[in-house]
Amino acid sequence: MVKCHIVQDIMPSYIDGLLSPETEHDIRQHIEECEACRTLHAKLSTSIDNADLHVNKKEIDFLKKVRTKTTKKVVLGFTVLLLIIALLTYLLAIGPSVRKENLIYTTSVVGDTWRINMELTNGKALLVKTEPIYGEKDSNGIKPVVGVLVKPHELLPSPILESDNNSFMFGSTIDSFNKRNYKVVLRLADGDIVFTSANYNKR
Repeated sequence: MVKCHIVQDIMPSYIDGLLSPETEHDIRQHIEECEACRTLHAKLSTSIDNADLHVNKKEIDFLKKVRTKTTKKVVLGFTVLLLIIALLTYLLAIGPSVRKENLIYTTSVVGDTWRINMELTNGKALLVKTEPIYGEKDSNGIKPVVGVLVKPHELLPSPILESDNNSFMFGSTIDSFNKRNYKVVLRLADGDIVFTSANYNKR
């Protein structure tokens, strides 16, 4: 018969499964017969289980923190990338409106066509957008076109828009100016320049 003090000394090894099969069998038999050793075995087993749970909880908490930090870094990186793309798109494909001081423009009449030639002088590329200007609805509910809005923008030179692309010509028929309220509006960052039937051939 194995004595209690021996069983109690090697109880941790028994719980961890480190004993030989023969010794383990003897300890198991002793625990079944001895109340004190059975109580000690239950207590030590519970402590080890709780310790494992505590360690596992720490590991889970650590993994959660790592995952949270990684997610935040990915989101931050993606946000910064989107901002950079938006900024480059604005500078290379949209651009701010041109200021009067950076634009030279001349008008001329060639045949039955009125022309405005624009040249950007600050070394940036010139992109000109046009869109129709609509008047009030007529009796048929249709808004007539009463002019054209010309919007020059300055862009950073790029392979798409070369640095020497700094001029643009817009044309409109003379007959257009004879229509009621027809106008061409040159929209700049610091104000509009309006051409109408009264002044289109005076500049």
